[in-house]
Amino acid sequence: MKLSFRFLFLALFFPLVALAQAPSGYYSDAKGKTGKALKTSLFGIVADHVQRSYDNLWTDFKTTDMRPDGKVWDMYSVKRSFTFGDDQAGSYRTEGDVYNREHSFPKSWFDEGKPMYTDLFHLYPTDGYVNGRRSNYPFGETNSPTWSSYNGWSKLGPSSVAGYSGTVFEPNDEYKGDFARTYFYMATAYEDKIAGWDSPMLDGKSYPAYATWALNMLLRWAKEDPVSQKEIDRNNAVYKIQRNRNPFIDFPGLEQYVWGTVSVTFNPDNYQNPFEEVTQRPDVPTFYPESGAVAQGTVVTITASENASLMYSVNNGEYVSTATSAEVIINAPTTIKAYSVNDNGVTSDEATATYTLVPSGGEGGSEVVGSNVYTLITSTSDLVAGANYLIVCEAKGRALAEQGNNIRTYCDITLANHTYTGETSVNGSPYVLQLGKTSMGYTLYDAVNATYLAINSNDNKLHAGTDATAKNCNWIITFDSSGNAEIRSVSYDNRTIQYNASSPRFATYKSKQTAVQLYKQAPPTAIQEILSASTQANLIYTLDGKPVGTVSNLKALPKGIYVVNGKKVLVK
Repeated sequence: MKLSFRFLFLALFFPLVALAQAPSGYYSDAKGKTGKALKTSLFGIVADHVQRSYDNLWTDFKTTDMRPDGKVWDMYSVKRSFTFGDDQAGSYRTEGDVYNREHSFPKSWFDEGKPMYTDLFHLYPTDGYVNGRRSNYPFGETNSPTWSSYNGWSKLGPSSVAGYSGTVFEPNDEYKGDFARTYFYMATAYEDKIAGWDSPMLDGKSYPAYATWALNMLLRWAKEDPVSQKEIDRNNAVYKIQRNRNPFIDFPGLEQYVWGTVSVTFNPDNYQNPFEEVTQRPDVPTFYPESGAVAQGTVVTITASENASLMYSVNNGEYVSTATSAEVIINAPTTIKAYSVNDNGVTSDEATATYTLVPSGGEGGSEVVGSNVYTLITSTSDLVAGANYLIVCEAKGRALAEQGNNIRTYCDITLANHTYTGETSVNGSPYVLQLGKTSMGYTLYDAVNATYLAINSNDNKLHAGTDATAKNCNWIITFDSSGNAEIRSVSYDNRTIQYNASSPRFATYKSKQTAVQLYKQAPPTAIQEILSASTQANLIYTLDGKPVGTVSNLKALPKGIYVVNGKKVLVK
């Protein structure tokens, strides 16, 4: 829709558009219907109304069509601002002389019959001269106007709408939706009469009532020019006079239920505008830690999805409502059920977590040891330069894997009591990241590719860098109260490393994706055997025997002690 000074005028005086409020139960009889049946039901509701005299309209317009500045609200012309009474009727020779009573649905179409003749829902005060030029031509669109009102506000000319080639009157874009909803009302309120009316826009039937070309155009107009506050106020004002309403103003998009593509039945108590985005269901709540064997006294945190509240039940008990999260202490085998509820009352699917108890000291009572064992960390005190880490998304059972196209790929990971034991840094397994410490923060070094995790631009990507001293290769690492790791870019502090479950990948995001955790390699019990210098002379190893690069990139490694050709080397 084109912006005009009239549009700006409206925006100034009507910054908010509130839906019209029909009396309670006014549309109850139409509930559960759609299509032709809905139109007939609405006919039974709105057809009966107080009939006005033609002279009454002059006074009625002061209530129904007064602009905020007190002048006449003319939808046909912007030539001048008419004053009620003083500029009423009389003779006109040019645009701007006087205003008149316009049957936007021409009276000749219904042979000036009553009560249509004085129905305020299609009668408007308009410039008398423009009204006369419109005559009884149908509404339409023209690309070659033979006449235009002041500043091209309204047009007259051959139709450019497919299906009709006769002369049409095209109102301004600003009010096309208004007139479309007027015509929907006329087809509904006079369902018992319209089949006998004569117009190029009509099809000679009570339903759909309009010719295909006209109906398609009116439906498009209604969509492109939605219900305005002006229409809402006018609908309420006419209701006070006639005691009936225009349902297509009360329920924006209702025409799609009657003539369009909406297949659900009409419900006035829970109406969904088909042109508004349907409210998305919130995500299911998350549990930390996840289902499994836990130590007695473990605190499980249940977190609702973003912008939603939490409903949860313990061992099939009553559901408890809380703001966004809750904690449950596990002292016995426990099952927790939970779902999220957003502000619109839309609920997520239900999530379930089941917990059993293990002896203190870990599953089976054994300690976690070994060089290729990784355990969850939740404190910055566990961030040690030179140590190896995995980035894991526990909620989805995924771990950061090999480098992709400006992202990091993922692999499935099996965790037992927040512990991972298995292969690393090969295809299909988690990739080890060695932690480095700089004056700016931490670096995360991928020895397989001899690169650092980096971010080169403020977008949803995760790049590879080669300079540990570069800002884009540095990260600030903290932990939240749930133990999730926040790995925030030093270059772009609005972005953190997260897991995108909908487009599976690890990358950097401003918006909330799925949180990640850090797993730290357990201390080795001994230095693993290193292949002979003769066969692996150029490789660099960590103290636990893991290859991290070649001699050529020794200086690029984070600070720490390494094994080169069977000897320990200190990198400062």
